[in-house]
Amino acid sequence: MKYLRLFGLMCCWLTVCRAGALELIVHVAPLPPYVLEGGRRGIASDIIASALASQGVKTKFVLSNNKRMEMEVKNGSADAGFAGIPTDDAELFFFDPVIEFENVAVTLSSQKLRLSRVADFAGQRVIAFPNTKRVLGAEFAAAVSRSTYYVEVGKQGSQLPMLDASRGDLIVLDRRAFLYFSQLLHGEQDSRQRYTLHAVFKPVQRLLGFRNSEQRDRFNLGLKAIRQNGDYAAIVRSYTGE
Repeated sequence: MKYLRLFGLMCCWLTVCRAGALELIVHVAPLPPYVLEGGRRGIASDIIASALASQGVKTKFVLSNNKRMEMEVKNGSADAGFAGIPTDDAELFFFDPVIEFENVAVTLSSQKLRLSRVADFAGQRVIAFPNTKRVLGAEFAAAVSRSTYYVEVGKQGSQLPMLDASRGDLIVLDRRAFLYFSQLLHGEQDSRQRYTLHAVFKPVQRLLGFRNSEQRDRFNLGLKAIRQNGDYAAIVRSYTGE
């Protein structure tokens, strides 16, 4: 009992210190171009930091994974987690999306493939990202079950080189991730000519999950502020040129 009381006092002390310093601990997973350099940079990291800074709050990013992220936000070791926590979790607080992921299929323009719907993936060699079947749902899973080759690669930066080497007929990834990696590899002009994008998926909203509603509300005020003053668009443009 003595140790439990001591632990409780320590937790309260940490919370007060963090609240006094107005700093939130945010867990993020590596996800170029949204989370880069150990979480310190990236579209999502910059948006989160800018939104909170507009409300007088500092941000400390911790590189994490989905399981650890959810656990530490729930137990109070962290204040929020980006994109890795199920949004139907009743113990946490969500509101406005930080950003929308726009998944696309990408093919080599020279192949002249026509993909107007997910069902057209059947019979093709598909290179996807981790957990694509879960993220994109039953229709995608059914289509790729009839593909001649299907693989999910851990590093999305390897998808375009694999496509360039004809190891697949198409890759599936977020549109901004494609822009980021393709411009690194080939430059903007060459990329436009080399690749064709097929918009066959609906956008997916990615949210920040908080352990209390006051923190969530403060972030949402900041998010609205940077959307209105142009900072949000400037952050996205700085990474993708859009």
